[in-house]
Amino acid sequence: MHSALSLQIKCSVCLSDFTDPVTLSCEHSFCRKCITGHMQASLGPSACPECQSPYDEEDLKSSRLLRNMTSTVREHLAELKLDESTPKEGKATLKLSEMEGMLMCSDHDEKFKLFCETDQKLVCVICRDGDKHKGHIFKPVKEAAQISKGELKTALGFLAKENGQLDYLIQQQTTEITKTEDKSKTLSARISAQFEEMHQFLRQKEDEVKKQLEKEEKKVIEFMQNNQSVINRRFMENKEKEIILQSALEIEQPDHFLQWWNEKGFPMTKSMKQKADMTPSNIKYMSRVKDLTVLPDSLFLGPHETHLQFFVWKEMLGSIKPVPESLTLKNPGQSYLKVSPGGARIRQTDRVTGLYKDFNPGTVSEEKFQTGQHYWEIEVREKPDWTVGVKMGAAKSAESEILLHLKHSKGYVLFCDGKDTTLNTQDKPQKIGLYLDCERKQVSFYNADNMSHLAQINYSSKQPCCLTLVPGLYLNGVNSDPLTVCSYEFNTGKH
Repeated sequence: MHSALSLQIKCSVCLSDFTDPVTLSCEHSFCRKCITGHMQASLGPSACPECQSPYDEEDLKSSRLLRNMTSTVREHLAELKLDESTPKEGKATLKLSEMEGMLMCSDHDEKFKLFCETDQKLVCVICRDGDKHKGHIFKPVKEAAQISKGELKTALGFLAKENGQLDYLIQQQTTEITKTEDKSKTLSARISAQFEEMHQFLRQKEDEVKKQLEKEEKKVIEFMQNNQSVINRRFMENKEKEIILQSALEIEQPDHFLQWWNEKGFPMTKSMKQKADMTPSNIKYMSRVKDLTVLPDSLFLGPHETHLQFFVWKEMLGSIKPVPESLTLKNPGQSYLKVSPGGARIRQTDRVTGLYKDFNPGTVSEEKFQTGQHYWEIEVREKPDWTVGVKMGAAKSAESEILLHLKHSKGYVLFCDGKDTTLNTQDKPQKIGLYLDCERKQVSFYNADNMSHLAQINYSSKQPCCLTLVPGLYLNGVNSDPLTVCSYEFNTGKH
């Protein structure tokens, strides 16, 4: 019966008797500081811890009836407990024992009866009148203990809510790690299936690509696990604080509690606050959740995931299924440009005079791409000047193009966002590979002679992409060779 009665005056957040109880519109009641801490810890709209009904600060209504009932029930239960467990002749002895258990001032051998709010420490009556505490604010130990416990309840409610969010983040990160591991297994199986179509001497290459996948998987998962470790560490630190603060609420003697508060509680809760000089009425705590996020699955093998057989074939100079896509170049109608029948080649027309020697027109592909992954190879041979790249949308702005130039006077230059960046490479490819990943919004350039990577650029445009080719300056006929979009015919062994 006593237990059932005591449950009626307990807050479901701090599991202690109500302190300054308030009632929400859903008629559930909590300590004011507990529900305020819960509200501050919520990342979105606040919801009742009992029934999840939404609420805001205006819904917190003081309950004088519940406050009076809590006080009455607490006194009643204390009397019942004393009557049941202590003989009448022993009650005086019990009170004497409680007095003997009170903390004493080491300076004046007096009992601590006051709490200095200025210094946050227990003092005796003589200490209060001394110069050391001149002008300080004092409260009786029982009143000060109730105030400090109220602040402790606010911190406890905040930690309980935040630890729930940390636990949810851990579950989400675990799910993403599982997705990465599952995706890695799927890719591994796909790699094996494609290698089965090749000759026996390609088995060695299969092992190399699988090792690359394992390395990428390890790198991605390690990065995600490091993030999860940060979340776990904060969860454990907050959980440890929660346990310490919860156990502190169970200290029954006010002076013992305030001694603990002076040594541990006050520094701990002070470090949790956004500002050290906050008053109990406007306390806000620093969240350790808001700057955390769950890292999504980012495992990707690039061309070895989507164009594996072709890349292996190029490295091994073998014969496999064709992967490069064919496309048709638009005829721009320029008298200085000539597009071959079928739209696979473009070059500057032969010139009789030296007029417009710096005129450098180009064209784009008929096809446009907005989804999937695509790879082309453009034959540049020994041309001293050319441009290959991707154009986004119909706009003519510099920000809508990602281009790789070979400039006869500057070498290889990467153009993006209106800026040129020099590429340091000793190779002079006869063919340029261009890989467009519309899903991840990436453009990559390769030396298609040996499949070495030259550059990779991310873009943000949502417009369809097309291939753009510029055969380069005429240079008095030295640069008259065409740019050719390669098309491979494996049935004849020619390309």
